[in-house]
Amino acid sequence: MAKRWKVGVIGCGSMSQYVHMPGYLDTPGVDLVAACDPGRKQRLAAKRICPDVHTYDDYRKMLAAEELDVISVVSPNRFHAEHAVAALEHGAHVLLEKPAALSMQEIAQIKKNVRRSKQQLIVGFSHRFARVNQRIRRMLADGTIGEPYMLRYRLAHSGPYPGWAQSPWFYDPKVAGGGAMLDMGIHAIDQALWLMGPVRRVQAMSRTLRKKIKVDDNAVLLLEFQRAKALGYIEIGWTSPAGFNGVEIMGDRGCIVMDLSQGARVTTGHTSPDATKKQQMRTRSIKRGPITPGWRSEIRDVVHAFRRNSDLDSGIDAGGAALAVALAAYESSRTGRAVKVSSVK
Repeated sequence: MAKRWKVGVIGCGSMSQYVHMPGYLDTPGVDLVAACDPGRKQRLAAKRICPDVHTYDDYRKMLAAEELDVISVVSPNRFHAEHAVAALEHGAHVLLEKPAALSMQEIAQIKKNVRRSKQQLIVGFSHRFARVNQRIRRMLADGTIGEPYMLRYRLAHSGPYPGWAQSPWFYDPKVAGGGAMLDMGIHAIDQALWLMGPVRRVQAMSRTLRKKIKVDDNAVLLLEFQRAKALGYIEIGWTSPAGFNGVEIMGDRGCIVMDLSQGARVTTGHTSPDATKKQQMRTRSIKRGPITPGWRSEIRDVVHAFRRNSDLDSGIDAGGAALAVALAAYESSRTGRAVKVSSVK
């Protein structure tokens, strides 16, 4: 029988309370034994979720007192690199919330420590764990819609709301590093990369359109993919109470549409550019009804991957690739020019 693993979490805010801690409690073969957060309210919430958990007000105290096999880093963005490196040095596998870091220098630091520690690190891009998204990726790889040439992704809601945002750090540029782009946008960027491959250049506008905050509440990105003749469009918002959320991918022989509130479908068929050749268009459902969040399966999938010494191809390179696009988008917004995306070193 496999050894039972001891798990700790760094950060006990909403993502920890609603996803990480319950996820570990529902995962066979692991015990949630430790949690730390400087906030007393958050530590009390951790105790309510798991009465036996040992709580700490500083991650250094937790790492000194506990022997942990897996650590979730669920702290505010500014601390992701510091906490991930400390967890790796502790000898634990690490589930690191997105964005993986706030600079490419921090990405390089984390990558160095992954190699040195020989532990696995997975970045928590939760959309990758949604079963329908995994199926869509397989369909693209199988050529269901031919060679894809256009992606449109929209993720928008009304922003971090009171109760979920347990402190104002989301709106502090020094702590968050950015606004909607790094919160919602990093998911859409990662999905674009995961489905379509690397991005060569990006042109973007990030703006604060409606909220009285010091970070962006909306952003639009135009992507030029490295694959031949393929473009993408991403729209991100913290000011949208309604509207389409999901992805459309156009290919030479059809399209895939995933609407988070309606389900997913694929349409296959072909009309030549000059309309001289046509195939019958057929639409079938991939998933009916609202899409189940990846949160429900993420923790189990991650623990299973760690047991196999795998990072699911969602390691620090994936986190760095998404961050590189986001940073290029912010630079493009500042300069008004298309910006080449840096490679992860």
